[in-house]
Amino acid sequence: MTYYNFIEKTKKYLKSVRMIKNYISFDMSFPTHWSILKNQIKDVEVIKNNSDNDILVISFVTPFDEEKINSIEETIEKIIKYNIEKEEKERLFKYKVQELKNIFENKKLDSLKNLKFDLDELTILNDDEKQKDRLDEDREGDSEDEPRNKERQTESENV
Repeated sequence: MTYYNFIEKTKKYLKSVRMIKNYISFDMSFPTHWSILKNQIKDVEVIKNNSDNDILVISFVTPFDEEKINSIEETIEKIIKYNIEKEEKERLFKYKVQELKNIFENKKLDSLKNLKFDLDELTILNDDEKQKDRLDEDREGDSEDEPRNKERQTESENV
């Protein structure tokens, strides 16, 4: 990749590029709420610098070597892409929740009872989460009936 292309893609976040002896450092300014996943930065040295308000300055450092510099550039681009996509998904989620809220506010109860969603993917995700929860419960060693019975006993004692 040419340096121009990297700068063009990252100019909103690129703070500086420094040469330190035989190393190069790309100093990036990211919003503090952004995530950098461990698998995104494997084989890359990352130094967290002081943050200013809502900005986090992070240095990506590597020996001055074409292959390693290209690797850091790719890593930085992946981090930016991941977080921008995450932000867009959050905005879309909030928008869709608002749409649903508007539907519930403006429709009659009878019509809402017949409201159906055709989200096979969502159903699959929910089933996976339920299965994961079941596995977690099994690891705790409690049977499914024990906690329910304890709750019922407590409820009946309180009545």
